[in-house]
Amino acid sequence: MNRKLILAFAFVFTLSFFGSVFLPPNNANATNASGFDPGRIIDDAIFYDPGSMGGPSNIQNFLNAHVPACDTWGTQPSGYGNLNNAQYAQQIKGWPGPPYVCLNNYYENPSTGETSFEKGGGAFSGGVSAAQIIYDAAQTYHINPKVLLVMLRKESLNLFSDSWPMKSQYKYAMGYACPDSGPGYSANCQSDKAGFYKQMTYAAWQLRYYYDHMGSYNYAPGQWNTIQYSPDPNCGTKDVYIQNYATASLYIYTPYTPNDAALNSYPGTAPCGAYGNRNFYFFWQEWFGSTMTNGNFVRSPDDATVYLVGDKVKYPIADTSLIGAAPALGGIGFVSQSYLDNIPTGSLLSRFIHGTDGTIYFYDSNIKLPFDSCAMVSAYGGNCGSVAELTQSQVDKLSTGPLMTKGMKTKGGRTYYIDGGVKKEVFDDQSLSAAGLSVGYNLLSDAAFNYLPYGKPIVRKDVITQSRQDQTRKLFTDDTTAYPLAVSQAVDDTFSQFTMGQLDNQSIDLLTIAPKTVNSSVVDETGKTYVITRDGKKLVPDPSSLGISPVVLPSTTIAKLNGTGSLSTVSLLKSYDNATVYVIVGGQKRPLVAMEDLQSITGESQSYIGWVTNDLINSIPTGNIIVGAGRLVKTPSNATVYMTDGYNNLIPMSTFDPAKDLGINMDIRTISDSILAKYTVDSSVLGSYVTCGSTNYIGMSGTLYKMTLSGGTVPRVLQAQTCNVLTKNEAAPGFVRTPDGTINQLTSGVLHPIGSWAKYVELSANGGITTGVTRSTASLLPTGSAIY
Repeated sequence: MNRKLILAFAFVFTLSFFGSVFLPPNNANATNASGFDPGRIIDDAIFYDPGSMGGPSNIQNFLNAHVPACDTWGTQPSGYGNLNNAQYAQQIKGWPGPPYVCLNNYYENPSTGETSFEKGGGAFSGGVSAAQIIYDAAQTYHINPKVLLVMLRKESLNLFSDSWPMKSQYKYAMGYACPDSGPGYSANCQSDKAGFYKQMTYAAWQLRYYYDHMGSYNYAPGQWNTIQYSPDPNCGTKDVYIQNYATASLYIYTPYTPNDAALNSYPGTAPCGAYGNRNFYFFWQEWFGSTMTNGNFVRSPDDATVYLVGDKVKYPIADTSLIGAAPALGGIGFVSQSYLDNIPTGSLLSRFIHGTDGTIYFYDSNIKLPFDSCAMVSAYGGNCGSVAELTQSQVDKLSTGPLMTKGMKTKGGRTYYIDGGVKKEVFDDQSLSAAGLSVGYNLLSDAAFNYLPYGKPIVRKDVITQSRQDQTRKLFTDDTTAYPLAVSQAVDDTFSQFTMGQLDNQSIDLLTIAPKTVNSSVVDETGKTYVITRDGKKLVPDPSSLGISPVVLPSTTIAKLNGTGSLSTVSLLKSYDNATVYVIVGGQKRPLVAMEDLQSITGESQSYIGWVTNDLINSIPTGNIIVGAGRLVKTPSNATVYMTDGYNNLIPMSTFDPAKDLGINMDIRTISDSILAKYTVDSSVLGSYVTCGSTNYIGMSGTLYKMTLSGGTVPRVLQAQTCNVLTKNEAAPGFVRTPDGTINQLTSGVLHPIGSWAKYVELSANGGITTGVTRSTASLLPTGSAIY
């Protein structure tokens, strides 16, 4: 419905006849024309908020503060000679005499039409105050009373500035039913709509009717509208994208938009200017501040529930990330509870929205991404039948992104495959391919998918995942089983070739988690056991010696671990943070006394020492210290010297002769009584006739010579570790020198003394080693006939 166009010149001219020219408030120049948005003059949350001023008493207080002191009986000087206002009106202008009723004192009986002008200038029985009339209209039609006050200011003949207004100034106070169809685009008002009560009530009704029947009018929100600059079509038009119902309603009520000249000349005039909507904007700012809320999200002061008010429906918000996902829709504004109560409540707001064209979008990061089917909406846990409907202008505030697909990446580094209403974390693109899936990806915030539950992640085999929450790691040997992976230098080095990526614990927890942690040892399906060292995996020659229960992994996985080779025949291990080397024998770890003993222990000239985790070292029971085989030891409390035989035996010695002939290191180590007590001590003393393996030897001057003695002499069987350190010769010596200086020819284990040096020279010319023996060894060899 059109209204009369009041040109500023005509407005001022008319008011001058009433003795009060319109003067803007002192802060008028503080308004800023650059803030005027023709497509968003005022927000719906403000325009349709009937509770913004509380009760009628607050409206009355507002009128008292904004209406000048009233000259009800016209006694104030008129400025025309010595006449007062009443005399000037009646004698000079022929206007009615007093009372002159100001807006804050105005009363009217809605039933009879009687007003304060007929009833003595103020309140009367049956009369309703202007404040009450404004309040009632606002509440009945759910319009902000501030809207009605501002419209009253811009439409009426100076009711907010005139100190002695006449009844005619109330006649069409809201410009209702006053189209600009009169001569020269003047107002052509309908007499049956005259009167303050009717004007106020019909105006509020009309604004609500626009809201409820917006499709019946030329101007509508969410689309481009061509609007004239003035009633004169020759002044031109402007294309305006109207963003909301309130702004559309103002244009339907006053169908012109101000040109730049009219905006910049406020409160004056300009060629082809129209001032209704311009004045509404500036008047509101002067009285009430901004015409904008913080945004489309609102709440009341008394209830913390935040709503997004869409297309005539409010959607409660349980997830505050939804507000941050659409900053273009603004922040949270405060409105009255009565405004919220008048708007139907929809379902909880989700990530799914649609505008008037029906396209369903997923929104995040100020972007709306369209769905191409309801099946895709369902994949994201939505339902095409229950999507928040926003105004098209709200939807248009969001940038349009690409089509939604089942693949999604987040700014936090997550990758999802989304289907069936769950989000499945994707380890990497190869994992997706291995699962037979291929999708494109969009990039949105992590919060966009907080509403979706986790599904089983998509992970290829032989990769390592690290939890984003606690940094724990898991080894995936297939797409269903995850093995906890310890954090250690050895593990890090051994698994360094495996691809590592991050997943959330909620994803990992959906997989089968193996009960054992991969930490220090693994075994394949064939039973091959490996320990994990700083050099990678090392095969264990004798797994039973470790006494451990390694984690069973597929052979294909173990094959991909760093490392080759094996531990020494007898395993030698140490931890990263301790210099002690342990010899693993008999299911125990035995501290090594001296590195020079290694050969006797392992039988290898170059023994490998595996650096392993403390967990592995600690899992093996600790045994007695280990002294290399074939070493001489004693205790501080006892003079007896023993030779170590193997790992656990001690052979006492009554003389050092056998040790010398066997080639034992003659350095004597002192060990504690408690250590010695853990060894097994033989009952017989050491001799130089011994057995290594299945071969008999006799020691002479530090070398074992292969020989079997006759006469029932029984050799001592030595442990293999002891034999490892002894020098052996498979051929017996040809000549033996006994302690008395005699040189003997050794034949079949029998000594034959040689009678002269010349004979020795003669015999030795044919070859043969000459060696010496101690007395004890010589006593073992029988003496035969002399040779002369």
